[in-house]
Amino acid sequence: MFLIILYMDMWLTCFTLSLEVILILFLTSLTALFFVAQFGSSWYQKNVLRISNPSVEGTLCVSKWIKIQVLLDLSEMEELIRHLQPFYCLDTSRVVSSFEHDFLEDYKLYLKDLKTPVRSCIWTTSLDPLYAMKVGEDKYLIKSLLPTIQIQAHQFFYSDLDKKFHPMVLSKESISWGIQFSYPQLYQDPKTQAFHKCSDLPNTQLFLKLTKWLREYSCPTPFMAEGKKVHVPIRIGLKVFSWIKDHPQLKARGLEVCHR
Repeated sequence: MFLIILYMDMWLTCFTLSLEVILILFLTSLTALFFVAQFGSSWYQKNVLRISNPSVEGTLCVSKWIKIQVLLDLSEMEELIRHLQPFYCLDTSRVVSSFEHDFLEDYKLYLKDLKTPVRSCIWTTSLDPLYAMKVGEDKYLIKSLLPTIQIQAHQFFYSDLDKKFHPMVLSKESISWGIQFSYPQLYQDPKTQAFHKCSDLPNTQLFLKLTKWLREYSCPTPFMAEGKKVHVPIRIGLKVFSWIKDHPQLKARGLEVCHR
């Protein structure tokens, strides 16, 4: 009888402790939701991305960039993002108050007219090598201390003089063509000034995963220029072939994409 009472007492003690833990977790969640609702999402994000400045952190220098220009269909971009997750996407094109960037929504807007460029941003597996530099009240610039994958709007130019396609050229006659992914092979430590290869960094694995996917689901673009077919390193998603003939800037420049 004594043992039964002892077991019941122990069970009630454990049950009471479990209820206390659940109550604490519940109140903690309510507190977090309250602050987000009261002060906006930036309150939460400021507690994830630390605030600092270059005088404390130093300045990152990188070199020997690997650059890939590609135009993907929306479904291909969605699949690429699913394939690479989890990772963070942050807007680096301007002063921001919210750190997370909805790149996919940006890319949707671009594909509507193939003119509105996507905003420059970075993809990274971790927020650890990043910080926010305050430039105003609730206004920040995002800075990197280690290499990240850089994303920029891409335009190319076909020259009538040398009969070549030149990527990342901004002019009135340039043709909008998706985005450019860039990642360096060397970087200089912002504090020690020592040079290092990027091979062992987490974002290097993310970039390798990206390039492998692009090799499988995109290809060099077969252009027809002045009656001649030429394969250009600028890549095209395999699903883009079905609608690329409607690209308004290609028509205006007298260019077309051949079937594979």
